Amino acid sequence: MRFIPRTLALLAAIAPCTAMAAQSVCITKAEATSLITYALPQAISATAKRCAPSLPANAFLRTRSAELVSRYAGQKDRHWLKAKPAFMKAVNAQDAGSAKMFASLPDESLRQMADVFVEGFVSQRIATRSCKQLDLAIDLLSPLPPENTAGLIALTLDMARDANARAGSVSLCKD
Repeated sequence: MRFIPRTLALLAAIAPCTAMAAQSVCITKAEATSLITYALPQAISATAKRCAPSLPANAFLRTRSAELVSRYAGQKDRHWLKAKPAFMKAVNAQDAGSAKMFASLPDESLRQMADVFVEGFVSQRIATRSCKQLDLAIDLLSPLPPENTAGLIALTLDMARDANARAGSVSLCKD
C-alpha cells in the first residue's frame, strides 16, 4: 500500500517543470488539475515507452496505453487555457529568461514545447524498477476520465502538502 502515494507522486511529475524547478512552485489545486489533465497523454506515452522493455508482454502499458493516450488526448484542447498559466509559473520558477521567451511564442508553439517537455521529462524521471507499480496504477486509473485522474493526483499532492511531505518540489497553495 505504501507504493500508491509514491506512484501517484511519480504520475504527478507530469505537471511540467514543477518537479524540477530551481525553487518550489506554488500552484493551486485547480491549476495543478488543469495542468496534469493537459499533460496526461504525454506522460502516459512517455511512461509506456520507458517501461515497455521491462514489462511483460501482457502489461497494460504495452497493450492498452495507446488507447488510453488517444482517449485522454481528445480532452487536451479544453484544458490548455487553464493549464498554460500553471505551466508558465513553473517555467518562470526554473528560468525567468526562458519564461520570457516562452511567453513570446504563439500559443500553438508553446503547446508543442510543453508536450515535448512533458514526454522527455517524465521518461527521464522514471526508474525502471517502478514500472510494474506504474503499470498497475495507470491500469487502475484508466477507466476514469482524465479530469478525475488528474484530480486524484492533485488531491494526493494536496494531502502530501498537508502532511508536510514532499512530492518532488511540487507544492499546492491553499485554495
